[in-house]
Amino acid sequence: MKKIVILISALTLAVGSLSAQVTNRYSMKLKEVGEEQYELLTPKKYKYINLNEVPDLLIPYEPQNFVSSKLYKSCESVDYVYKTYPDYELVLTIDKAVSEEPAPFMVYLHGGGWARGTRDSNKSLSQYLAVQKGIAGVRISYTLAGQSGASIGVSVQDVEDAVKWVQEHAEELGVNPKVFGFCGGSAGGHLAAYGAMTIKGAKVLVGYAGIYDLTTAALIVRSKDAQRIGYFEDRAPSVLKKYSPEYVVPKKNIPASLLVCGTGDSVVEYTQSENFAATLKKKGGYVDLVIYPYYDHNLNSKKSDKAGEIFYKTVDFVVEHLK
Repeated sequence: MKKIVILISALTLAVGSLSAQVTNRYSMKLKEVGEEQYELLTPKKYKYINLNEVPDLLIPYEPQNFVSSKLYKSCESVDYVYKTYPDYELVLTIDKAVSEEPAPFMVYLHGGGWARGTRDSNKSLSQYLAVQKGIAGVRISYTLAGQSGASIGVSVQDVEDAVKWVQEHAEELGVNPKVFGFCGGSAGGHLAAYGAMTIKGAKVLVGYAGIYDLTTAALIVRSKDAQRIGYFEDRAPSVLKKYSPEYVVPKKNIPASLLVCGTGDSVVEYTQSENFAATLKKKGGYVDLVIYPYYDHNLNSKKSDKAGEIFYKTVDFVVEHLK
């Protein structure tokens, strides 16, 4: 009985500790150290910024509702299996556009370090665009590290096959197979960018804190995670370069790109977005690079006070360029 009591007490403390964790407006995690007193949970992670210069650093942020679900809850969403492997299936969700004509579509790729995440990522954005702007959404699952036979090449092929599946079923889905774009954050930003640069006909790319050069990303080259190393085929230089959006920008018809990042990103260097934007511009592409000083990796999530601004920037950008 004593052991059970001790275990319950430990669990209670752990849950209490987790519930006490909040974020500031930059989506940096805080921990409570006293009554209404906070400090950064992992200050050493923020090596690219001077924390002493950050306003409101230790003030908790209460997430705000920046878009009413009434504007998109009527969206009709349907799941389809688009690809089958021996021990798992890949599913995509179509958020059907409110449109009298075949609709353009956006493909959404979730983040999660290529090993986690679900296609519910960007659900509200996808459904809002579908209902309010007549742009269909395609939220896809893809092979994750840890699944049998997983590799970066397999996941990239999944993205290509998902687009091909949608195009082949365009008439029944009510979409225009020739007008499409990509959106994703973090690892999803990488896959979205790779798809946009390599799949013929892509018009738009929206990337949030994405990884665009695998050969320099600390998340890859400094990782000690055996699963991630295996997923990237032991980090062979030729593999990392082959699957880096930075090195596969098309010579013409470069998708219009909106790249969003924060200088306080503790997961992916903001210079990934900065350098990729420079490459796109050098090759003649249109780029809107938005850099938010001090903001952490999840700057487009509800944990950040820029979430609403980024949401509507994305909406405006997609509407303007997905034609």
